[in-house]
Amino acid sequence: AVVSTQSTGTLEKQENSMFVANCVLLDMIHGIRTYFNHRFVVELLYKPELPQLKTLGDAKNAFSEVYGAEHLLRLMTCIGKLITPKEFDDSGYHVLQLHLQRFLDFLEINKDKYLSVENYIAVP
Repeated sequence: AVVSTQSTGTLEKQENSMFVANCVLLDMIHGIRTYFNHRFVVELLYKPELPQLKTLGDAKNAFSEVYGAEHLLRLMTCIGKLITPKEFDDSGYHVLQLHLQRFLDFLEINKDKYLSVENYIAVP
């Protein structure tokens, strides 16, 4: 089969675009996880939850491995003050907003799975 160079070029642009979008998404996930772990105690725990920290032991450095979607949603409520349009070019900021919105839409669709009371245990 003969393939025109125009369709090959278009395909390469699409593959490059998908690669860049995946890299942006992976960077975003890494950044959210890092921020979640670094600012967890200060911004994401409510006062009555603070005693739970004593029970975590070695997990204190990996809050994102212990705490779930409820705390991640708390991060989403304060992410606007962390990320400003000045830090990105217009397309980068738009891509970030798009990924964050898709994530929030995903949580909304799957709220029964990720935000269920059954996912949590009482900690003395």
